[in-house]
Amino acid sequence: MDSGNYESFWKGAQTNWKQADFHRMLASFPCDLAFGFDEQQPPANADDHVALVVERWQADQAAAGGCQIVPIVHARANELPALCAAVAAKTGVTMLAVPERRLGNGILDRARAVEAVRKALNNLGCYVVLHLLGTGNPISIALYSAMGADSFDGLEWCQTVVDHETGLLYHLSQADFFAGQTAWGNDGELSFQARTLAHNIDFYSDWMRRLRDAVSQDRLPEFCRSNLPPRAFRHAADVAGWSQL
Repeated sequence: MDSGNYESFWKGAQTNWKQADFHRMLASFPCDLAFGFDEQQPPANADDHVALVVERWQADQAAAGGCQIVPIVHARANELPALCAAVAAKTGVTMLAVPERRLGNGILDRARAVEAVRKALNNLGCYVVLHLLGTGNPISIALYSAMGADSFDGLEWCQTVVDHETGLLYHLSQADFFAGQTAWGNDGELSFQARTLAHNIDFYSDWMRRLRDAVSQDRLPEFCRSNLPPRAFRHAADVAGWSQL
């Protein structure tokens, strides 16, 4: 479950959606995981920042019952490793989240930032799952997985159409070009939008299954070499230290 705070912040509705509202939703709709009621503009001081995240997490967790609350950390890329490690250490959570947009401007800088956060979390002595918010591009998912991220969510699956052959995303209106890649494209009982979303879900289900298999079998470089466009793979190999492949 999402806390709704992202939407309230970016849509200018902060005065209409409070942490207490989120707590009522937690009580009304039981779930296994929920993202915490995060602060989009946290304090500049690191200690105050960690204290605020922990305080919010404690309140959310108390309201959530058996649901696991996943804290979200907002900060500049160079601050994220220490802050994530401190939040994980003080809360004891097994999973925390970082918005992809906080990791830097370009994908290579973001990949390096993911690696830095992963190294900081690994120093805690117990594995903490790193979730990236706003990451739905297949190529980004593969590269960030190589750098230490574990799970992702984004809107690309419902805002674009994916080419099953390349993993590249195109404007939603161009779904006609790829309709023959799945049986959904010829389903006359579904709307254009429904056919396209089913087409995308088929791709993402297969992509994530194969990606998980590659990670578990320590074959992620080979997965990326086989599934990323050559130019993207060359950059990914360089940032991930696969240049010898």
